[in-house]
Amino acid sequence: MKSANHMKQKPLTVVFASLILIGGFLPPATFAQTLDEACTAIANRLMAEQIQQGDKAGTWTSEADFTGSIVAGMMAACEMSSRDAWMASAELGGDYILRSAEGNFYGDEAYALTRLSEAAADPCDNAWRTAVESFYATVSAEYPGGTMGYIEDYGRIDHSTAVFYIANHVVAACYVDAADKEIWRQGLIESLCGVDDSCLFPVMGLGVATWALALTGPLDKTPIMDPVGQGAAYWTGSTLQDLPHMLMSRQVPEGRQGAGGFYWLFGQVDGDPNGWTEDTIFATLGLTAAARTSSDPKLDSAILAAREALLSGVAADGRVWELLSQQGAVYFVYAGEMLQALEALSLLSVPADINKDGQVDLTDFQILIARWGSSNCEEPSWCDGADINRDGQVDAADLGILLEFLPNQQASVSDEASGM
Repeated sequence: MKSANHMKQKPLTVVFASLILIGGFLPPATFAQTLDEACTAIANRLMAEQIQQGDKAGTWTSEADFTGSIVAGMMAACEMSSRDAWMASAELGGDYILRSAEGNFYGDEAYALTRLSEAAADPCDNAWRTAVESFYATVSAEYPGGTMGYIEDYGRIDHSTAVFYIANHVVAACYVDAADKEIWRQGLIESLCGVDDSCLFPVMGLGVATWALALTGPLDKTPIMDPVGQGAAYWTGSTLQDLPHMLMSRQVPEGRQGAGGFYWLFGQVDGDPNGWTEDTIFATLGLTAAARTSSDPKLDSAILAAREALLSGVAADGRVWELLSQQGAVYFVYAGEMLQALEALSLLSVPADINKDGQVDLTDFQILIARWGSSNCEEPSWCDGADINRDGQVDAADLGILLEFLPNQQASVSDEASGM
């Protein structure tokens, strides 16, 4: 028989939800899965589908070239919720990278190895780190033209694709404190200025570049232009500090199809946003990285909207589609990239800490209920903070976010939050 004490231990989320429903504040509502639920579903599926034997052991069917992005995602999942089986999966993927690349790594492979290094018993001395250190030293000393020559050779491929790989290299090079880390960073800036709407993934390129640049240095008044003043017209007069706002200008606004997601072109202002999953993933990575050193409330609003859009694109079984509408192709690499975005979202201050006292508790709930039904909320107060998702009204969407973080979720971000 259950004791009275057991009844008192019912989770606060259940108690508060029951109070609202009984009190008639709102009809029953169905909320999207939480960050942790989405992470668990994706990571479990990736672990189950990973090839375990043979030459391709550690990879995923037909996606060996994307092992780096998937392994980085598995490490992101391990940071969110430590699981030995997930770590074993990531390490198996890391072994494949070391075995197959023979010391010449794609950018996402180098980044994945640094994530494995972070989790090693000695992050400063392990096989993962040594391999990455050796790669950057070899490029600097032996590649024709050195590091800049290596970066310039990316000009042979689509500029936005090049930016993706270089951005990952920038973060990895900074992690191992490579001698040429600043050359890598400058090379990224110069590569970014070649991205325009003629490229395959312009907004994705903007997002991943913002992520790498925000993690490895200041977003300051450095011009986004190459040394001879050339580049796509889109970047004329732009500086690094403009990057977060350029990203936010590409977000689909509230009330339109795909709200919270991101358009894939710089020049797109209306119509079907397509809802490409990767554009929203990398835009979110860029905005969350920028938010670590910014107090701009517009960033908070954009990130919360992106969070809802991303979670809507994850199926209960962990599949992630080409489109956030859960349509199109399903690839493992989308799942790995999604895990990276979910981790970035999890590292931010808890948005449901309405009174900013460091925890989400009954006081925050009371504030939300006191402002229930408020409309026309806007900055700076956002109706006393109860409009958690910054959509202008206090409603069921805000309650859903609050209930996800109850009870007593610490709102501060760990000083040891990963990313580099």
